Amino acid sequence: MKEMTGLNLAVENFTRKSKAALSKIRSFREDFRNREKKIRADLEKAGRIWKKVGEKFKWWQSLP
Repeated sequence: MKEMTGLNLAVENFTRKSKAALSKIRSFREDFRNREKKIRADLEKAGRIWKKVGEKFKWWQSLP
């Protein structure tokens, strides 16, 4: 096995840690996108439900 100098070891550690940090960032970004898609879908569904309820109970708007 090739002997590692201090500089090479430091560079290798930095590279390994950088890759790990980058993979964490990518994971967080993907999780955020998935959550955002789910929230948008939920809001769209809630909007449709409120529209149906509003049409069904229009008489509420005429109450004083």
